Amino acid sequence: MTNSAQQEKMPRKRTTAKSTLNTFAALRHDLKAGRDPVAAIRTGFDADLLTAAGDYFEVPAARIRAITRVPDTTAHRLIKLHALLDSAASERLWRLADVAAMAEDVFEDETAAKQWLRSPNQAFLGGAPLDYLDTEPGAKAVRQVLNAIATGGAV
Repeated sequence: MTNSAQQEKMPRKRTTAKSTLNTFAALRHDLKAGRDPVAAIRTGFDADLLTAAGDYFEVPAARIRAITRVPDTTAHRLIKLHALLDSAASERLWRLADVAAMAEDVFEDETAAKQWLRSPNQAFLGGAPLDYLDTEPGAKAVRQVLNAIATGGAV
């Protein structure tokens, strides 16, 4: 039996939450590697990334939908149809990926970066940095704190 014949007989892997998680991580790496964010945002990201982002950050998908401002019913419909998010929601999702990549660079550890983003922080009046990423001014504040951590400066 040839290798290709053996491969055809091998069972295919089922899609799991673990592989869904990787789609958001892949988005982070694509954008970090130079994928044009403007074109990608204008086209729109797959709605499945809402669930993948929740899995990636280990938070309920409802929290990601709140940050991206996609109503639950809309998100469920778009995911079911394998449709794209509009540019506003895509930009907020890109912002999550962008700041997550920055946090990982600062902490030099993906787990520590995600923990910091999820955890209440006095610099954000007891809120989590993740919850500030729904607006660009909020994201700017998170980036400023990350820069201060990276350089040892005052917050």
